[in-house]
Amino acid sequence: MDYNFTPFPVLETERLTLRALNLDDAKAIFGLRTNKEVNEYIDRKVPRNLSEARAFIDRISTLAENNKGIFWVIASKSTNELMGTIGLRNFEDEEDYAEIGYEINPDYQERGYMSEAFIPVLEYGFQNLELKTIEAFTHKNNTASIALLEKLNFVFDPEREDEGFENNISYLLKN
Repeated sequence: MDYNFTPFPVLETERLTLRALNLDDAKAIFGLRTNKEVNEYIDRKVPRNLSEARAFIDRISTLAENNKGIFWVIASKSTNELMGTIGLRNFEDEEDYAEIGYEINPDYQERGYMSEAFIPVLEYGFQNLELKTIEAFTHKNNTASIALLEKLNFVFDPEREDEGFENNISYLLKN
């Protein structure tokens, strides 16, 4: 299937706006992606400065422009403050599959924001993109992420591996 993320789909919930990442978010993205608690279970390169945060934003924007992935800012509807991110990527057309990735600032954890953000993204993936499967990889010791996925009816798949990340486990949600 050919995906088209132009115009960028803004999604809303009762408390949240899921919108495109832009260069004005560089400082907040830098703070989020350098946060030790956020990165505790994520093996990734962290930005060293705002310039690298801006370069990350440019890469993410290019993914959407090229219809290769879509990445939303999770923002408070009342303040527009960046709370976290959520996105779909690694599309496999033959299987109508995508991977979901997500992160949230610890200041907003345990308040239901990530569950709330997941709902419209899953709906978008299954309804608009006609996906049949959405997969989430999480670290085997990240109990909060595992609980979130199970709450949202994702099912642990012991057969799947996150190539290059031996401590990650797979959860699948099928439409």
